[in-house]
Amino acid sequence: MQKNEVSVLGVSEVRWKEQDEIRSGDYTVYYSGGVRAERGVAVVVHKSVVKKIVCNDRIIALMLKAKPVDILIMQVYMPTSEYEDDEVEKVYDTIEEILQEDGRGDTNSIILGDWNSIVGDEPYQNIIRSHGLRRRNHRGQMLIDFCERNGLIVTNTWFKKPKRRIYTWKGPGDLRRHQLDYILVKHRFRNSVKVVKTLPGADIDSDHNLLVAKFRTRLKKIIRFQKRRPRWDLEKLYAHRQSVQETLEEKLSAIESET
Repeated sequence: MQKNEVSVLGVSEVRWKEQDEIRSGDYTVYYSGGVRAERGVAVVVHKSVVKKIVCNDRIIALMLKAKPVDILIMQVYMPTSEYEDDEVEKVYDTIEEILQEDGRGDTNSIILGDWNSIVGDEPYQNIIRSHGLRRRNHRGQMLIDFCERNGLIVTNTWFKKPKRRIYTWKGPGDLRRHQLDYILVKHRFRNSVKVVKTLPGADIDSDHNLLVAKFRTRLKKIIRFQKRRPRWDLEKLYAHRQSVQETLEEKLSAIESET
């Protein structure tokens, strides 16, 4: 992460059981799996987590404190083509529930992961631009429909890059290359995305390439609450001083009169 200047990293198919977190130096790994060591998702972040929303072995969500607005990060691992569409719809339903609960208002929602779908290179409204790969498939249309319902865009397709910077997965023997991983953001925050590309040379020991997006935002550090020293109200002190001074002058004048 340090070498590639990545602040937040999402991972699919971690194959770890249950849910937990692991701290390593300045980074923390938040992961969510099932009862068996299969599937599983994780997010690796710097010290900036505000709220952890653990879901299941296909979705994990974190709320990050950032400027100018907070960020809801979701890592997703969609079912492969071996599963029926009903299983895919269940995952989309869960994502929408999280968006409605934690992604409302000014929160910038960023959803990334292995979507196991192809949105293709044919533009669609303001969701898909022409910089995808190959022809759209059925699962790709399901992803587009989901984006349309929730005001999201597929950022990968918005930036013109060489094909080696676009494909995210390669088949055995490097005979097939597809774009299966995507980073989605709210349409209203599209201008905060500066660039999206893959890094084929990154050493991640996977048949997927590292997909990187640069955002114009800044993560905040968590500040532990401490007891604050009381602050004096100077105006009240000055007014009280004036009152005390006038009272003293009256009493002194009374004493002088008696003498």
